[in-house]
Amino acid sequence: MGLNLFLPDTNVLIYGLAGHSLSAQFLREWIEQKTLTLSVVVVAEFLTQATTKEEKTFEALIDQFGSLPIDTTIARIAASYRKSFLKTGYKLKLPDCLIAATAKFYHSTLVTFDIKDFPMQDIKKLKL
Repeated sequence: MGLNLFLPDTNVLIYGLAGHSLSAQFLREWIEQKTLTLSVVVVAEFLTQATTKEEKTFEALIDQFGSLPIDTTIARIAASYRKSFLKTGYKLKLPDCLIAATAKFYHSTLVTFDIKDFPMQDIKKLKL
């Protein structure tokens, strides 16, 4: 039986590393249980606005857990998500599609506050 991995959206990490109770609690559990996984897109989004202190903490997480790469298969899944929703008039952001595609490919639970950013029905999601 494999571990249920949790792939947090950027907002979950921002709040968790800032110490907000719910996000911080989940983040601590995932770290202790070694069920945290990171998307390279989330890494880029987080580091873009991180303070020096946040960056050091986050780099330690990356050192411990690594990050999941994006390859052509994940890019195709993301493109499929974006294309199918564009046809309905719902414009999804490409980074969110890449995060969702990474969660799908690696059989991880996507964790977010903004569930509307991830309307895909074929991925496991947890709304905080």
